[in-house]
Amino acid sequence: MKKFLKIGAGIVVVLLAIGAVIFFFFPKVLVDQTNSSYASAANLEKQTVLVNGYTVNFYESKANKDKPVLVFLHGMGDDKSSFLQTAKFLSEDYHLILPDLAGHGENERKEGLDYSIDGQATFVKSFLEKLGVKNFNLIGNSMGGHTAAAYAIKYPNDVSNLILLDAAGIKIDDHVVYGGFGKKIENKEELDAVLSRVFYKVPDLPGPISDYMIETINNSKDFVDGSLIPAIKNGKYFNLKDDVQSIKAATLVLQGKHDEVVSFSVAEYYRDHIPNAKLVVIENASHSPQLEVPEEVANDIKKFISKTK
Repeated sequence: MKKFLKIGAGIVVVLLAIGAVIFFFFPKVLVDQTNSSYASAANLEKQTVLVNGYTVNFYESKANKDKPVLVFLHGMGDDKSSFLQTAKFLSEDYHLILPDLAGHGENERKEGLDYSIDGQATFVKSFLEKLGVKNFNLIGNSMGGHTAAAYAIKYPNDVSNLILLDAAGIKIDDHVVYGGFGKKIENKEELDAVLSRVFYKVPDLPGPISDYMIETINNSKDFVDGSLIPAIKNGKYFNLKDDVQSIKAATLVLQGKHDEVVSFSVAEYYRDHIPNAKLVVIENASHSPQLEVPEEVANDIKKFISKTK
């Protein structure tokens, strides 16, 4: 018996050592495993599909093919994992689809692609057509919300309900949303300063995870500042001020009360100029409520869609 206990104890020590190595030296593995567990809890499966010669990475429900479709669009510099925690609370009622937008996540940062808002909307259209999805509920955060609003303008018959979560897309006065990443982040304090613009309460990240995030953001800087920002600012649908009144879909505007990235006046403009729009303020959240209060965001979505049936 003692022999087996010693063997068991040895195995535990080895596993702990492996965990420590992964934590300190391979934080990406830990992040990927966390996202994988979130996806599993939401009954989502990671998939790829070829669209016009371009490989698109996405999550999709393993079941619920007969349920209403809910498509999630993440923000700039983010990826399909952004809505995984919210998806958990929607997985029983909807067929969920979470794609990486063009040039984001695991999708290739390919030269020559149209990374404007119009280009992203066209990309989403082609992707969903490839999956055979014709009518759906559409939710987007930040740039993803901007893209979702543009999609509803460009393809009005596709979208049954539109949810704009701290969405960009309205140029008001001198308010700047697409300012770029600026200088490279040098340390955890500078990372926390960036995160304070996105989170109401900045998460206390362990050193290795902070280092991984710093590296990821810095590696994206040239692409975001050199390709994405110019494409958006110089492309069609940069400012939706004169277009949103044509949106046919019932629209829920969700806005984190403490958002410092997208001004509250933008949310109010969406509410006041989209014909069938409602504004709900999320109290304890900033620019990414889907990460801070995922269940509350999911409940707001469910409540809104159930009333528009």
